[in-house]
Order: sequence, then C-alpha cells, then structure tokens
Amino acid sequence: MKLECTASALNIRTEPHGTVIGEMRSGDLFDVATANSYQEWVSGTVASGVSAGKQGSVRRKWLVQAFDDVPALSRVDRRRAARIVADRTREFDAITYRLGEKAKTWRDLARNGYVDCSGWIYLVAKDLIGAYATQVAAPALFTYSDEQICNVGRKTGAIISGRYLRDEHFVPGVLVGIDFAEYSWDRNRPLDIDHIIVVGSDADGPFVSQSSSSGAGVNRVPLDKWLTSQRSLIDAGRVHLVDLLATP
Repeated sequence: MKLECTASALNIRTEPHGTVIGEMRSGDLFDVATANSYQEWVSGTVASGVSAGKQGSVRRKWLVQAFDDVPALSRVDRRRAARIVADRTREFDAITYRLGEKAKTWRDLARNGYVDCSGWIYLVAKDLIGAYATQVAAPALFTYSDEQICNVGRKTGAIISGRYLRDEHFVPGVLVGIDFAEYSWDRNRPLDIDHIIVVGSDADGPFVSQSSSSGAGVNRVPLDKWLTSQRSLIDAGRVHLVDLLATP
C-alpha cells in the first residue's frame, strides 16, 4: 500500500522511537505492506522525495492512503441507509453523552440513557449492516472510534483522507473519524482518531449523526455546516472516511 505524507516534515527512524535516518515531506510517498498499515508505527520504504529509497519506520498518524485516481464509493442504493440513520437519530435524541459508555442493543441504550461516539456508531452501524450485504461484521465495530475506522478500512481496502477526500464522498452510510487533538485516552492509535460520526439524510437534507459532549449527546448537524466547521482538519488529513456499505 502507498501512503502519502501530510506533515511538512516527518522523521524516518530505524525503528519505532529509534534513531532518525531521514525525513519525509508533504506529498512524499511511503510503501508499506497493506497488512501492517493499521498500526501506530509503520515500516517500509520511502518511494519519493528527498529520502527516496530509505527504509525505516514512521508514525502512521502523519500518513494518508494514496490513490492513483479519485477513490469511488460503492454504488449501492443509499436511500434505506439515509432513513435508518435519520430514524434512529430522531428516536434517540434524548440520549446523553458519556465517555466510554456503550450498549449492545437499542433496548439497553434506552435503559442506560448514555452513549459515547463509538457506542452510538456501533448501534447505527449494526442496523446498516443488517440492511446491506456489507463486508464488515457488526462485532468489528464494538470498539473505539479509531479501530472502527481501521477495521472497516481493512475490509474495504480504502480509508479516504486528505486531498483525496471530496465533499461528494459524504453520503449516507459512510463513517467518518476525526482527529481533533491528542488526548491521554487516545494515545497509541494509528490515526489518532478521537471522534466518529455517520452520515444520514432526510427531507431537510444530508446531515451528520453523532453522540458528542458538545451536542449534549445524540444530535445531528447539517452536512454543509459540519463540512465548513471541519475544513481545516479535512485539509490537514485528520478526517478519515470509510464506506460501511461497500459490498464484497
């Protein structure tokens, strides 16, 4: 797999946390074995730039998956996905946010009254997986936000980020992970993702559905408003999109 550097300068080391042996710059490419591309540190060979040919390890956080062409999403009919996200968001808009809180079923969620961002995504995604013949099984999403994105990416072969991520990719049924900042509880994550959302749509237009502390729990934000607010993070390669509805 080819990964592209998003940092202005990124150290290449002999091994994770090892001696610096070179530098990658924004746009430089790095070849890494696909199976090993979902780790905090990835090892491989620099494919372009001032350090081309050097072999070593770099932080995965500062690399995005590179594509030869604009990556395409599955062509499945997404109207059912749009309804699922809209209906569940409307039904559970009284659920409040609590970090680390998850539920295995909607009944458990209603009884508990709390859910964090990845817990919300798990339940919505389980409905989406049940409605479509997806490559991803629901248990792969009963985890935290960064691993949810990585697990879907492993199955579908694509995590779309940085300059490859276009507004038209934000369609019903995609999951989007965001790296807002470095927190004590998200250290050692490959993409440093600390929040996750799902895209839905209804008569009022497309929106993102999430459980967030800023939104006092389960809430929706119009997609155009959300994209405007996150534009700098998207451009910096800190927003990562996967297509949950990709089929085998």
